[in-house]
Amino acid sequence: MAHLEDLLFGAEPLFVLLAAIAFFKSGSARRLPALATYFVVRASSLVFLEAVYYIGGPIQGHTFRYTAYFYGYWISYVAAAVAIFFVVQEVFRQVLEPVPGLRRLGLLAFRWISIISAVIALGAIGLPASVAATNGDRIGPIALQMVRYVSVMEICLLAFLALSIHAFGRSFRSRLFGIGLGFGMQAALELVASALQAGSGLHSAMNLVLQVTTTVALLTWFAYFVLPEPQEERSIIVLPPQSALARWNALANGLGQAPQVATAQPASGFFLQDIEGVVERVLAKNPAVSAR
Repeated sequence: MAHLEDLLFGAEPLFVLLAAIAFFKSGSARRLPALATYFVVRASSLVFLEAVYYIGGPIQGHTFRYTAYFYGYWISYVAAAVAIFFVVQEVFRQVLEPVPGLRRLGLLAFRWISIISAVIALGAIGLPASVAATNGDRIGPIALQMVRYVSVMEICLLAFLALSIHAFGRSFRSRLFGIGLGFGMQAALELVASALQAGSGLHSAMNLVLQVTTTVALLTWFAYFVLPEPQEERSIIVLPPQSALARWNALANGLGQAPQVATAQPASGFFLQDIEGVVERVLAKNPAVSAR
């Protein structure tokens, strides 16, 4: 079991590289720049961590290699979580492309909920009890809280795609669904692992399951980006006007428009117009006056 885990961990950079190559060769980088950033962050962090871990023998004690691996691991953990946050937002925006009104309101709600959730999650770490429980080590709890928060977002994204992707004119063959599927699988296992590892001794077994899930997610992305995407998935989706989503989108567009207020002309303009009308009527009734 330990050998399989080490084998998958050592092969993870290769799987990430294969998925990244398939992603960039498919031409999706221009459409999904946040995912491109995620692949770059993940690949570079894995290369650094495995170089520190394997070069020079086992890591022992509080040496320079231990410090480099410790902080490199947690910094890359946080960087990947931030990149995933923007990937989730990016996929959400792409799926809602046929309904720009609903997309605008949805992104607004998404950002506010994200800000409030992040403040609550990070604020809980600053409590005295949390600091005492972690012996003053802040980077680990902060990174774990961020990853748990982003994991919930990934699961919500997968659920949203699974339930409503057909309503937006796409199918499970869409690369957007494949992205959400890979992230959702990893997020679900990470949440389960964090719950089990807190109260049981399933650390090594759970790590193996996590590594297997990570490998499956990377191979899923590789398959979605290698296989040609159907033409209807790459074209602009136009919803029929009689659909419920189109009506909701029209309502959302109306909510974003400022009402038109009729501006009254100044009173002096009406006064001058009245005087001109009186003069014209007087001249019409007295042609002799006008002849002078």
